[in-house]
Amino acid sequence: MDIFDVLTAIIKRKKAFIHSGINENEALMKAELDVSKEYHISLFDIKKLVRA
Repeated sequence: MDIFDVLTAIIKRKKAFIHSGINENEALMKAELDVSKEYHISLFDIKKLVRA
């Protein structure tokens, strides 16, 4: 899994959360946490990747 796969997973989950009625900022936080848990990547590293 490379950086682009991780970012794609985050974007897909964020869109799903937004469509379920969650605001954009909270959807991003939840998507980051979900991807962090599923792929066993530290949340700190995910946040650095998204904010870069």
